[in-house]
Amino acid sequence: MEPAQSAAPQITLTQVSVEPEEGQGNWQILWRIANLNSQPLELRAVRLPHGQFKSTERRFEPAIGLAAKQGAQFQALVHCDEPAGLVTENAFLIFQVVRLGEWWRIFVRVRVAVNSAGTPAATTEWITTQRVGFSGVPD
Repeated sequence: MEPAQSAAPQITLTQVSVEPEEGQGNWQILWRIANLNSQPLELRAVRLPHGQFKSTERRFEPAIGLAAKQGAQFQALVHCDEPAGLVTENAFLIFQVVRLGEWWRIFVRVRVAVNSAGTPAATTEWITTQRVGFSGVPD
C-alpha cells in the first residue's frame, strides 16, 4: 500500500529517439513513460507549450493504459527550429491522466539541448503533479 502523500501519480519520462519530419524544425520524438505507482494510470493527452520546443495537444484515443510499475512509448510531433548549441531550460510536457478515477496534470520539465546537427535532445529535470480542479476552477 502506498503512503497517503504519494496518492499523486508518479512517472518517469525519457526521450528514446528523434527523427526529422517534413517541414523545417519539425521532429517526430519517441518517448518512454513509466508508471511508478502500484495502481494503474491512464494517459489521456499530452502537450508541449514552450515556444522553442512546442507541439499541439495530442489526445490519446484510446487512452494509453499503464499498469502498475509498467511503461509504454508514444510519439509526439514537436517543433524545434533552434540553432545548434542552444539550450532551452524551461520546456515542459504536460500530461492529462486519470488515476484511481481522479484527473491529474503531470508537469515534466525538460532541458533541451540542440546538437551540432540541429537535433534536439530532451532530458527530464523534474516532475510535479496537480489534481485537476484542486483550486476550485474546473478544467
